[in-house]
Amino acid sequence: MRLTWLRGPRRPANRAGAALLAVVMFGGILTAAAGIGYTAARPLLDNGSAFLPKGHTAASVNSQTGESESEIALQLATGKEQLQTVRLPGGRLAIVNKDTNVVTYLDAATLTPDSDLAPDDRPGPAGKIEVLPTDSDGYLIDKASGTVKMIVAPGTAAPEPMSVDGGIKTAVPSTGSIWIVTAKGDLIEISDGREARRVQLGTPPLGVTVADSHPIAVTTDGTAYVIDGAQPRAVGRLGVSGPSVILGAWRGAGRQILAVDRERHVLAVLDPRTGRAFTVPLKAGDRAELAAPVMLGDFAYVPDHARPGLWKIDLRRGLAAGRPLDVPGQPGVFELQVTSGRVWANSQYDRRALIVDATGHERYADKGAGPELTDTEGQTGPPATTKPTRPRTENPPPVGNPRKDTGKEPQSHDETPQRPATPAKTVTVPAFERGTPYQEACQTITLLGLRCQPLAAGQEEPGLDAGDVLDTRPAAGRQIPEGGRVVVRYLGPLQTPTVVGLTFRDACRRLTAVKLRCAPTVASEAASAPEQLGVVSGQDPAPGTEIGRGDTVTVTYPGTIALPTLTGQLVGEACGRLKDSYGMTCRQVEGDPPPKGGQPAQVYAQDPAAGEIVATGGTVVLRHYRGTSAPGNVVGTAIATACAAIQADGLQCVPVEGNCAGGTGRPVGEVYAQEPPGSTPLSVGSEVKLTHYSEKCTLAHYVEAEVQTACNDIKAKGFDCNAAAALHPTPNVVFAQDPAAGPAQLGTRVTIQYSPWAPVQTGLGAAAYPPNTAIPQGRLLYHYTCGAGGGKCRGLDRNEFFSLLPPGSPTVDADFQGTPHAVLMTCGTAQGQTRMWRTWNKGSPRRYQHVRSETRPALPDGDSEELGCVW
Repeated sequence: MRLTWLRGPRRPANRAGAALLAVVMFGGILTAAAGIGYTAARPLLDNGSAFLPKGHTAASVNSQTGESESEIALQLATGKEQLQTVRLPGGRLAIVNKDTNVVTYLDAATLTPDSDLAPDDRPGPAGKIEVLPTDSDGYLIDKASGTVKMIVAPGTAAPEPMSVDGGIKTAVPSTGSIWIVTAKGDLIEISDGREARRVQLGTPPLGVTVADSHPIAVTTDGTAYVIDGAQPRAVGRLGVSGPSVILGAWRGAGRQILAVDRERHVLAVLDPRTGRAFTVPLKAGDRAELAAPVMLGDFAYVPDHARPGLWKIDLRRGLAAGRPLDVPGQPGVFELQVTSGRVWANSQYDRRALIVDATGHERYADKGAGPELTDTEGQTGPPATTKPTRPRTENPPPVGNPRKDTGKEPQSHDETPQRPATPAKTVTVPAFERGTPYQEACQTITLLGLRCQPLAAGQEEPGLDAGDVLDTRPAAGRQIPEGGRVVVRYLGPLQTPTVVGLTFRDACRRLTAVKLRCAPTVASEAASAPEQLGVVSGQDPAPGTEIGRGDTVTVTYPGTIALPTLTGQLVGEACGRLKDSYGMTCRQVEGDPPPKGGQPAQVYAQDPAAGEIVATGGTVVLRHYRGTSAPGNVVGTAIATACAAIQADGLQCVPVEGNCAGGTGRPVGEVYAQEPPGSTPLSVGSEVKLTHYSEKCTLAHYVEAEVQTACNDIKAKGFDCNAAAALHPTPNVVFAQDPAAGPAQLGTRVTIQYSPWAPVQTGLGAAAYPPNTAIPQGRLLYHYTCGAGGGKCRGLDRNEFFSLLPPGSPTVDADFQGTPHAVLMTCGTAQGQTRMWRTWNKGSPRRYQHVRSETRPALPDGDSEELGCVW
């Protein structure tokens, strides 16, 4: 008997919106509660499981067993439509069809549709829907309509969906809120379903990512800003910039800020705490299709959809592996996420998925068979029932990958994809006796025409030494295609990883990822600086020590510190310092009115007192002078003076760099907007946003402009104009500028090149300059004529030529009269010049010619004179 739940399609039937959920009853007993509920509840435990798209549905895969635990009995896709799984707080699972924009919500304990959340089915272009989880809720992002819908906990009323002014370019989750980059370049924090604040950096953001538990905005020049503080704080530059840069994925965020330059094939890494940055080149080919990187432990991973593959980068050494890890499946997009302490690389329409643990060791997981799945890395036949023999080949084929990288996605979109063709030749995976060294096993596998991948398992096994084979994947006796890969798992010694310098939470996550126990211990000594709080200062055993699985590693970190003196400070500033630098909670208590010399919001007492040793996470009570403030109008004053006036009123000043001051007649830093306006009564500690003129301006393109007009415009916009004379055929027009058009600071010296000299046509048939023109390195040219008759003009009655020789030169006949004719240029002083020559024969009558040539004319019976260069 089969029961079905049907949801009628709200759009054409070939959409995954017409989904079918089937729960099977055996022997008249409904197994949904007992069978499905039991197997599906296991992923909720911390057992290293992940929900992965599998063909037209999704499965829960256990990283420890490498096998599928349960599968959703719901058709979520058709053809080659792409799915994305997202875990939400409260035991919910969202599955997004990226092609149809249908979002299905499931109860993760039973893998049945969530009774409180109906599926979302949104029209619009593909790939515009995303689900983001926060600590307590979730959000549905619709980039097509520019709206945000809050996904609340069961029993909670959801606020109305909000429209984002400026549209949605990208979004990431960060603890209890999400951050959005608008198409206009604004950064918006959404909390409790409403806009909490809007931040502007003054420079268009490339995007937003997450690192060290903070939202990070990166501008187009590669500068990274922490944006969840009182005001944006620059933490360094990535070393990559431009439109080819992709920021790290929020589904694999870690301590470092990551970015990939897809054109240069470079990974950029920036530590937001120290500002240390470095780049790592990847040996990816010209066909590489790199995507957003993720991080786990001391390694970063960059997906390459063209292979498909996964580049592994050791962040401690700043080195990338020589070749990427193979991701099962055909070339094309695959899902990459970090969950349950592991990296999961999954091609939806392949049976296998790649798993990498926190120590960088990889293995494959089996999602189970399916009619629409390929199996590029798995076996093709059943295991043998008897002990297998080792087949022999006289000429074993070379080791290699039998898959062909076509670089193309399948074109078919049928409901029932074709199965991959059966390989023409298969090889039986050999069996190895207990105690066989893995090197010997790999040699045998290679001789059979297979590829061997040794993998240290790091487990204790009675009777085996380090390096002895544990098993193979696929198992002995399986038939796999010739050239296929066999993973040989061998016993390797487990060593304690280095965790000094990590936060104790990150250290414990790294230790438990390699099956060790973590014992965090607060150091007896107090931290000498706030940046040391919570950071591991010692570990026992030491790094690199061989250790047994399940043994305990003690990590020691400073958890106490002496409180600073906070009296005399403004309460908003003091509370921000306690929260951001000391990890403590601040409780503000409004006390006495301010005495003479005091001011509202000024701290006059603190508990505990300054110098007292306090543990992180504790609460500090700050008693401050009570009252509200109505700040004055600071528009028209310098930003530093204006901020000081706002803070003097017990308020928080938020400076915002605004429009360029050039051309306004106003000085850099002058405030031109105040929000809320002056004289508005505000509670002590409230924020006042002051927008001021900026020195970051845009330099225009002046080439081909009239020189005086260009110089006037440069000066009017606050730059320094340097008009430099140089040779050019067009006079009084700018033909070069430095710096080029683009961003520039006010006061920058802008050099524009132009020619103040106007060329004229000459008797040479080319343009030069009139006599007496003082061009740089000019060459005065004379015109010689002779009309003496009687053959006196070098055998002719009349003759003429041009020369640099001045009148009276001994080589010029007395019958020739010379007059200044033009000024030629010295060759090589400008672009676009042409070299001019005078040539003549040696006999009589003598005839002169004037020719253009970049090389001296070849005259077997004559000679030549270089006159100079012309236009």
